[in-house]
Formats: sequence, C-alpha cells, structure tokens
Amino acid sequence: MALLELDNISKSYKTGTVTTTVLKDLCFSVEKGELVAVMGKSGCGKTTLLNILAGVDYPDSGRYVFNGKDVVIKKAADGISFRRNRIGVILQHFALINDFTVYENIELGLWETNDTKSERRKKVDEVMDRLGILNLKNQYPDKLSGGEKQRVAIGRAIVCNPMLVLADEPTGSLDNETEKEIISIIRDLNKKSEMTFIIVTHDEEVAASCNRRIVLQKL
Repeated sequence: MALLELDNISKSYKTGTVTTTVLKDLCFSVEKGELVAVMGKSGCGKTTLLNILAGVDYPDSGRYVFNGKDVVIKKAADGISFRRNRIGVILQHFALINDFTVYENIELGLWETNDTKSERRKKVDEVMDRLGILNLKNQYPDKLSGGEKQRVAIGRAIVCNPMLVLADEPTGSLDNETEKEIISIIRDLNKKSEMTFIIVTHDEEVAASCNRRIVLQKL
C-alpha cells in the first residue's frame, strides 16, 4: 500500500519579475516500508520536494496524498499538524542546538506531541539506547564526533516513531567509514521498525543501499 502519492505536483518561485519553475508535473508514489533515494543535479528541486513532503512548503498545483488522505497546507499551523507523529527529518549538517545536551536535542523531536514528561523521558532513553549513544546523554554537541552528532540527529527524527523519515544528504558531512555506519543504522531502522525513508543524496553508494531511486531532472 502506498504511504504517499504525488500527482502532477508543480512548484515555481518568483524573484522580482523572474519566475523559476523547480518542479513540473511530478508524479510518483512510495510504498510503506520502502527505502528510497532521490537524486539529481543541483537545482533540480530535491530540497523543494522534501519541503513539500514535510508540509513545510506547498505545491502550486497537483495532489499530495499521505496515508490515503489529501494533504492541504495553507498556513504554518497546517504543516505542524500534518507532521505531528507522522514525519521525522534528518539534515546534512545535524542542526543540533549547541546549548542542549544529547538528551535535550533528541527530546526536541517530541515538541509537537502531547506526551507527558515521563513519556518523553522513556522514548528518548529508548532511542538513545537503540542508537548506542545512551552514555552520551549529558554531553553537548561540541564534544561529539560527526558520526555521534548524526546519531543524535537521527534520534531526534525517529523519537516520535514517525511513519516517514526524510533525510537531506545525511552522510554529506561524514567520512567514508562513518557514512557506512550511518547508512547501516538507517537500513536497520527501515527493516526492523518498518519506517519509510526518503533520502536525498548525490552519493552513488548511498543510493545503491536503497531499495530504488527517483532521479529528478533540472528544468
């Protein structure tokens, strides 16, 4: 069963008198539990696509269906409501808050939920244990390696047990060995938790580790 479907999605941006079309009549679907790579040259709309999938941005035209329901985003509150307990996001440069501990950074992934403090603690501890960073819970980001930072970023994305995880170049800032570790973690989460992953990447090795790839063309 399809988790999401995009039907003739188009998106343009206007700067002054210049209109730039980034996505045009894009159509594809992703099944529940898939691990999908999105590839394409710079400027082809990969980040715009992720923003639409996350409900951060919205298309000019076309239909976005998530888990059988049409997604309609007209204001920021609509996006927050849509993402809640459904979507997690992993960013290339980690986007951790330096003044927050590992525990506090991961807990941020629950800020859009209605969990109690004890429920949050239980979920964060379980995720840190699963990712092998429970011993780092009181550390701050500036004391962590790149791989450890990305584990924290993954923890923040999955702590709400989302249906879909969107990853924007999740290994782009890592060395080859650490990249393999992070991809192994993602594959394990995808297989054992049945979370659906969509990964934007330029890396052929990362793409090869996915079930299939979607290649966007620059317009």
